[in-house]
Amino acid sequence: MKQLNRKFLSLLCIGLIIQGCSKNFIELNPISNANEGNFYKTQDDFLNAIYGAYATLKTSGQYDDNMQLVGDLRSDNTEMGTTASTRFSYYDLTQFNVQPTSPIVESIWNDNYVGIRDVNMILDRIVDAGISADVKTQITGEAQFLRGLFYFNLVRVFGKVPLVTKSLKTIEEAYSFGRADVADVADVYKQIVTDLTVAEAVLPLQVTGQEGRATKGAAGALLGKVYLTMHNYAGAKDILNKVISSGQYDLLPDYKDLWDAKKKNSKESVFAVQFLASISTSTGANFTERYFPYQYPLFSFSTTGGGYNIPTEDLIAAYESGDLRKAASLRESYTNANGQPVTGLQGRFEYKFHDESIKSGGSNDNWPVLRYADVLLMYAEALNELSFEADGMALSLLNRIRQRAGLPEKTATNANPALRIASQADFRLAMEQERRVEFAFEGQRWFDLVRTDRAIAVLGPKVQGGLMPAQLVLPVPLSQIDVNPAKIDQNPGAK
Repeated sequence: MKQLNRKFLSLLCIGLIIQGCSKNFIELNPISNANEGNFYKTQDDFLNAIYGAYATLKTSGQYDDNMQLVGDLRSDNTEMGTTASTRFSYYDLTQFNVQPTSPIVESIWNDNYVGIRDVNMILDRIVDAGISADVKTQITGEAQFLRGLFYFNLVRVFGKVPLVTKSLKTIEEAYSFGRADVADVADVYKQIVTDLTVAEAVLPLQVTGQEGRATKGAAGALLGKVYLTMHNYAGAKDILNKVISSGQYDLLPDYKDLWDAKKKNSKESVFAVQFLASISTSTGANFTERYFPYQYPLFSFSTTGGGYNIPTEDLIAAYESGDLRKAASLRESYTNANGQPVTGLQGRFEYKFHDESIKSGGSNDNWPVLRYADVLLMYAEALNELSFEADGMALSLLNRIRQRAGLPEKTATNANPALRIASQADFRLAMEQERRVEFAFEGQRWFDLVRTDRAIAVLGPKVQGGLMPAQLVLPVPLSQIDVNPAKIDQNPGAK
């Protein structure tokens, strides 16, 4: 980005001011009127504030890795490679045994609400700010894009959540917001759609030299995913067609280039969280160190990390013979420094995120929130849900993804039953399979299965004791209930 990372240090003082209020209300706490008035004055103040809001995407409860680990570990794609004590909460995630005291749910709740608080402050203060109209419009669009993303993550993880769309001035005001004020998840989705619709209308098509800032395509693609989740297929079709027709994006010819950190922010990237390896500013990604095998011995430095997000044998078996994505996505074993092969659970690991970390400085891998392959497959899904057409546009888009993977096309009358899509139901299953292997380790599998109402059918037989509807959301953090029991209740079935 002219990297957004460069702006991070200038935001440190803002973060300290914000977090200096009530620790009980870290997710909703107000900023004092004095501090608010002193900061939000100049154009640079607002630019620094929006960069700070982007920086929250790199916190543990967002895309540092807990959002994607929910999306992967709660599915049949990945498992934990070790249950060392610091990893118990992640093992519980794989077993659908998450507790209300889990640090995972705490971080996702808190870090997304920190982001919401930051963008609410920007939106409240920018209305009357004496800054360039163009800059004001862009920052407003970015803030609403981010708020839509934060709430989309929250509602998918927890169901109903407190809906806060303004900055809070007092602790008493913070106590007035809760889940009890939200009739159902439709209220939250209504706000998400409003935010993303405004963002899509005002954001620029391109942000050349400032990669990582939201664009019209990013807002449109996210809105398309929201519409699919709401089962509003006509809305998804229209907005995703607009993203495709913009001409801003394309598939990379070689799938493995997507995972080359030197080629990040490519024409296939619609929106990615930006990471930059650096010992001094802590802006690097931890994906390689955390997702490679536990205590992987072939790094250039010693680490006690690793063992998260290990590919399951079930996922490995899901790749068709000749699928080029398999070798670009995972390894089934490695040879250690003594020349001995390491196989099985201890030897398997994802390979999409493989840029080697600098010790204590992270790596340069970005996190792909939205990429163009997702746009194409979502559009195909929307078309199929509206009306199945044998060998129509939806199937052409599905085959476009398969062609890049080196796989044969699927057709309506194919003599090979494995390559035949003769009905809407066939297409749904083909889409489920294609998305599984295309987006493996990108935190999408669980959310895809829930969105398509397939989680219980697919995962139930693979989970000890089965999978119940109440387990489709995570428990609300107990700390939030304890601090405001009149307004924040627990999800049914939570332990």
